[in-house]
Amino acid sequence: MNTRKEMKQQARKVVFGHYGILLAVCLVAIILGTEFTGSFDIFKLPGDAEREAQARHELIESEFGVDRSNVWGIAYSIIDGSIAKEEKTADELTDQAVKKSEDETNEVFGRSAGVFANVVNGLTSGLFFVKTVKIIHRLGLSKDAAALAAAMLVTLASLAFWFLFKNMYSAIAKRILLECRTYESVGLPRMFFFLRAGKWLNVCKTMFMAFLFQWLWSLTIIGGVIKYYSYFLVPYIAAENPEIGWNDCITLSRKMMNGHKWECFVAELSFLLWDILGILTLGVSDLFYVNMYKSAFFAEYYAKLRMLSKQNALPGSELLNDEFLFAKADKETLQNAYSDIEELRGKQQDEVIPTGWRGFVEKNFGITMYNCRDEEKFWAYQKRALVIEAAESAAGGAAYPDRLSPNPIHRQNNHFERLHYMRHYSIGSLVLLFFTFSLIGWIWEVSFHFYEDGVFVNRGIMHGPWLPIYGFGCLMILTLLYRLRKSPAKEFLAAIGLCGLVEYFTSYFMELAYGGVKWWDYSGYFLNIDGRICAEGLLVFGIGGMLIVYLIAPLFDNFIRRIKPAALVCLCVVLLSVFVCDQIYSAKHPNEGAGVTF
Repeated sequence: MNTRKEMKQQARKVVFGHYGILLAVCLVAIILGTEFTGSFDIFKLPGDAEREAQARHELIESEFGVDRSNVWGIAYSIIDGSIAKEEKTADELTDQAVKKSEDETNEVFGRSAGVFANVVNGLTSGLFFVKTVKIIHRLGLSKDAAALAAAMLVTLASLAFWFLFKNMYSAIAKRILLECRTYESVGLPRMFFFLRAGKWLNVCKTMFMAFLFQWLWSLTIIGGVIKYYSYFLVPYIAAENPEIGWNDCITLSRKMMNGHKWECFVAELSFLLWDILGILTLGVSDLFYVNMYKSAFFAEYYAKLRMLSKQNALPGSELLNDEFLFAKADKETLQNAYSDIEELRGKQQDEVIPTGWRGFVEKNFGITMYNCRDEEKFWAYQKRALVIEAAESAAGGAAYPDRLSPNPIHRQNNHFERLHYMRHYSIGSLVLLFFTFSLIGWIWEVSFHFYEDGVFVNRGIMHGPWLPIYGFGCLMILTLLYRLRKSPAKEFLAAIGLCGLVEYFTSYFMELAYGGVKWWDYSGYFLNIDGRICAEGLLVFGIGGMLIVYLIAPLFDNFIRRIKPAALVCLCVVLLSVFVCDQIYSAKHPNEGAGVTF
């Protein structure tokens, strides 16, 4: 039987063997506020105790951080007074936060400029809520009804976020930890294990009921402490068997912890020196090591109690049915489960390699002139390669074998094949993708301006419902970075660099062409260059580029491929004709004015 010392040794091996994924798991827990929240003390400056208390007050009043009591308090204030009065108060609080941020030049997190700063200021002052009330009021509801409707929407959204994500994240983290202790290859996509198994809501319900009972018992003080340890294993059990009912899960946790509550308490106490080190280092040691170390240790502790339950035939222990989460399958079992992958790997299939100028374009930019027969062969070859790559680690015993899982994940259709990203895009697809993302960009900016100022403004230099910079950015990411798609990290960094260059020089040349008129200005934003680009925007471009390459563009392309070639050509010609006309007209009569130019 493993002793505490042996379990800690094993935990350290797990941490150093899976440092990256475990750091990411713990960081998400900190951001969501489910665990380890003191680990960000490094970002607080000496003498910030008063500001920390105020910030904590601002952020815990509701899930969305709305200050001034809560959303219902603001709603009732609007009912008793007026929307304009509350908006003025919120504006004053926002201005105070911005001024304070500008005065405190040594602050790590600024509040004066940027999307992130606007979000924080808008939430903590209640400004976002008041503007939501204004929008609902403009739809025809009375002031009082709009305030109540907005309060209900925010409350429901807050509860939904808590129930669907924050409430059950602990089970997700435990699943990753349990896989890390057995397998060498564990990636971030494993966070979606419950989703792929079709049991996300079931796990949410299990975790909610455990939380509810724990909260009710906490009203008795002593009972809360005891039940904390009684329900200690609930997220681990749900992580192993997401199909289990909430009552069975809680009952099994209680049974497994009988006689082990004091042991668990002592195990937690054994990390006291590490906790003191965390205080002395302002959370640095916690952030970069201790959080992961503790988490890995208690994964080992669960494995120990699970083994005892199985050995003693504890009633309900048959529900702990995922044997391959704790021990690797033998080679023969894996070969039987992944026999089709072995056949695919051994089957010869010639790769289609076009030659000449067409081959050069397809190889380097992923563009094909049309969806011809050779393209279908290329599609089949790439799909086969991606299927093999996705299953190779599991078939070789390096990753958890989904096909041997007792849960429904092994029965799900493989949607990954239909979203394979190493595809060629036809000219027609690229044209429609250009207009699609130009329209999405236009809708986003128009909606944001309407939310901010309450008026409709046709954003962009052109008069039509499109912002070409979004469309061109999409096409460049899909084509110029085609050869980097197999490396997501390189794709991410390249998307940031490419979009930054495009945005910078687009701003520069538009100012030259239109006599110094600016269509956007990032002055005051963190790490901006001449007000043309900023770090915040580049980060958004990088994340957006990843979504485009690996999810959105393949989905749209699947739909576009269903359109008949003749209809696709006609649609592209019409859209391009209208766009060119708008371009010619806008060259002489650009769309400018309040809300469009600076």
